[in-house]
Order: sequence, then C-alpha cells, then structure tokens
Amino acid sequence: MKISSSTAIKYNAILLSVLFFLLSMPVTRLNGQCVKEIYPAINHSNDVVQSDKKETKKKKEKSKKKVKKEEPEQELIEEPVKSEEPAKSEEQEKPVRGTEKRKKSKSTGLSPKVPNTIVDTENEEEDSMSGILEWKVTLTDDNGNIKLPERYRTWWYIRLDGVSISRISTLYIEGDGFQGGTVVLPVYSYNNKYWHRLRPEDIERGEEKGGLYNYAVKKKFDSSTVWIARYYPYPFARLKHLIKKYEKNQYAKIENIGTTSFGRSIPMITVTDPATDNKNKWHVWIHARTHPSETSSSFVVEGIIETLLSDCNIHCRKADLTKLIFHIVPMLNIDGVIGGNARVTPETSYDLERMWVRRPDNHYLLADTIPNEIKAIHSAITRFDSENHKFFLALNLHGKNAYPNSRPFIYTNFKKENREYGTSGDSLFFKQLSFAKILSKYYCGDTVYVIPGFEIAQPMDEKRFPESWWWVNFKDSVMAATLETTTGINGCFEEWVTSRDQIKLGEALAEAIQKYYDYFIEKKWFRYETPETDLDKLMKFYKLNGN
Repeated sequence: MKISSSTAIKYNAILLSVLFFLLSMPVTRLNGQCVKEIYPAINHSNDVVQSDKKETKKKKEKSKKKVKKEEPEQELIEEPVKSEEPAKSEEQEKPVRGTEKRKKSKSTGLSPKVPNTIVDTENEEEDSMSGILEWKVTLTDDNGNIKLPERYRTWWYIRLDGVSISRISTLYIEGDGFQGGTVVLPVYSYNNKYWHRLRPEDIERGEEKGGLYNYAVKKKFDSSTVWIARYYPYPFARLKHLIKKYEKNQYAKIENIGTTSFGRSIPMITVTDPATDNKNKWHVWIHARTHPSETSSSFVVEGIIETLLSDCNIHCRKADLTKLIFHIVPMLNIDGVIGGNARVTPETSYDLERMWVRRPDNHYLLADTIPNEIKAIHSAITRFDSENHKFFLALNLHGKNAYPNSRPFIYTNFKKENREYGTSGDSLFFKQLSFAKILSKYYCGDTVYVIPGFEIAQPMDEKRFPESWWWVNFKDSVMAATLETTTGINGCFEEWVTSRDQIKLGEALAEAIQKYYDYFIEKKWFRYETPETDLDKLMKFYKLNGN
C-alpha cells in the first residue's frame, strides 16, 4: 500500500500530537515501571473525602488537624451476617459501617467507630499508588466527660481505607488505659466478619504518661481496606441476629422488658422446657454488657444461649430445662454499645454497674431516679419474685483488662471467717468458692478464681452493685456474683484468648449451673461426684488478685 507524502505528513502530525500529550502527563515509578498518576476523587458512597496533589498549603495544614467524630442520632448502618461457623482464629462478626472519614492530601483512609476517638493521618508518601502508610488514633473520655477516670479509655474500633498492600502500615494509638502488647493485643479483619489477632511483634510499645499508654500497630496488610479493633467487636447487630435465630424456638421466649434512655427496647430471653410445669422449677438470672467495651461478656452469653437451645442439650440435659428457667438479658447498655462508648451511658455518663440505688425506707425497691436500664431488669426480677418464682443463682457478666496469665474470676465481698456477715456470709462465700471449682472443671481445670471485690472494706448493704441488692434481700439463698472473663494471655490456655474461647466459657457455665443446682438445691449426685465440703480445700480457689 502506497501512502502519499501529504498523507504521511498528516499521520506524522497526529503521532507527534499524541506523543506530546503522553509526555505532558505526570508519571510515577512503581516497582520499576512507569504508570499513569491517578488523582483520587471524592467517593460519595463511603463519604471518604480525597484530594489531589494541587491542594493548597492552607488546605493541607487544615487536613492534618485532629477532628473529633460527631455521633449520628440513628443507629449505625448494619450489613447482613454470614451464618457460617468460623474457625477459632477467624471469629465471626457483624459489620458496622461508620459515617465519617478524615480528609487528607492523598487519601483519607480512617473511619472511627467510636465517638470518643480522635483520628488523624500522617502520610507523607508521594506515591499515590502505594496507599496510606500512617494513621494516628487518640482516645478521649466517653462523652467528652473529663470527670471520668482515664483508665476507662479502653475501646476503639476503626476502618482503614487506602491501605498499602506492599509496605508496612503504622497505626499509632495514643491515650489507652492499658499497655499495648502486654495487656492489649488488637484484632483485625479484611471483611469485618472474620477476625484475627495481631502478633505481639506487630506492637511497638511507646511511652506512658499519667497512667495512659501509647503504642503502635505495625503490619503489612493484604487488603486496602482493613478493620481494626481493640478487641473482638460484638455490636448490637450480632445480638439481633442471635435473637432472630431463636425467635420461633419453642424453648425460648423473647420479650422486651423496658427501654433504654434513648428509647431502644431491652430484650430478655427466657429459656426452659414449655412442656413441663414451671411451678416447681428454679430460676437463674443472667445479665451482661453493662460496660460497652466488655464485648467478651457478650460472647459468653452467646455461648450460654447456644448451649441451652442446642439439640444436644434438649436431649442430653446438660442443663436440665425441665427443672430450670434461665432469664437472660444479653446486652444492658445498648445505647453505650451503639454509641461506641467504653464504660458509661451516652450523654448522662452513668456507670450502670453502680446505679442500684435502694430506697432508704425499703431496700427491696430502688430509687425513682435510677436509669431506665436498671429499672427494666429490676422490674423483671421483682415481677418473677412476686409470682413466687425461686431464684437460686444470679450472674453479672463482665470482661476484664488483665495482665498476662490472669484467669476468669468471680468477685466476692466475703472472706473466710468474716464475722461481719455472720453465718449467711460464710455460706455465700462457700457457695462462691464451690461454683468456681465446678466451673473450672468444665472450662479448663482449677483456673477460675474468687478474688476480693472493689471497695472490699465498704459494707455490702452500703454498696450500689447488683450483688449488693441480691445480698440485702436474699442473703445466701441466691448465689449472686460478678463473673469476669479476661481478654489477654489466659492462665488456662497460656495464649491470647479469642472470642471462641469465651463462647466455650459460656458453654461451660451452662453445665456448671446445672451441677451447682444438683449440689445445693436437689442435693443429689453420683458417688464419684461428691461435692467438696472442706472450706480449707476450697480456699485454693481464693486469690488476692486474678493472677
């Protein structure tokens, strides 16, 4: 084919124009190759603000300032949950999507899930293809209430976008109530459903100031989007999924016993065999998640519920539902959980654990000024009691930031030969030690302890804990206690605890409650299962601390 000189001149002009255009474009070298520079745009779907390289100096300086998240009035958006059972190292979780991202000259990348978290990016990397390399999270007090103890700063849960998958990323944590790497080993997820523990070598310890700790997470991630949390999250969405799973189960009755301060319903699950008469059954009370950051208590409750309603239990009666009725409030401080608080309720900053304020003229009743959440569970308990239902055990489930090799433990306000509380106090102390021994048998052997509670010198009838209300009104007839599960290196497993371990603790609790009933209510047991009656031998389960 022949091309005329005029045509050739036209083609050459076009080629020169294309070459000039290509040469005029900015290029970045990535892994030894020249690639087109991609300028980030605004991603409206995720509300992530991203800016290009032409951002003015004034905007850059503004983008580096710390910005505190404003909490939306409505609940966070919740995505569907997969029903598959994850492996031990990949814990199932319900995703909760945040609403705010930080502005940065290259990419935002960080979404806080808690309103008491200030976030910032420190990425100075010029290569926009390599992703963000550094973030900073600064913890503040719940509700901005500076009157709260700084040790309450124990929760953060964030999503990182634009993460580099080729280089190590660094997430700086500032102002945590406990030391990272020793007490705190965060978890991460690539889909906000299945979670993995970081390794101790991924944590770089920083300085301590006034009881607050700084540390850094340093890791090369395999995805450009990463969720990271201080511990395995258990949002309200997961509880709703659990309730929906059993709402038509014939052994479960689900009811709302009241509303939170923000008007949300407080669910209670009652589990028993409907085919047998309730008149002669004994009742168990369990409530959890008084403190929002203590997600481990929710995993324990889930383990209890799953065990009680399993086909195995219905047929094998590890917990005999023909004799027992379980009343379970899985999540008390729902507003605090949804609001992302660590310890207290939103706005009012109530620590619900210390709000069981009794009326001076009638200690069975509570003051009119107590929060809605306490009114709800107190009303439910007294309703059952007025119907002549017989309680014999009441558990208040919590989670604990504990130092390495700490075991799950029960708080007690009693001790050996404590004359202050008479024979009833001695009896309750004996029952608490016995329950620790029984639970140890089903969990991992001799590793559940009983330790002195807070303000041990203060008389029980002056305290405002739920166990104080039970003691004042029922003495030793109800074994009421706070059970704390730890989130660090557990003395039983000698490894970092996972949420699966805490679900297993819930399974063990269901069996232990049945055995406690056999010993102390029916007083029946097999000869080789004779309960321990020697207090001195039971004292090996009593420790001055959880280690």
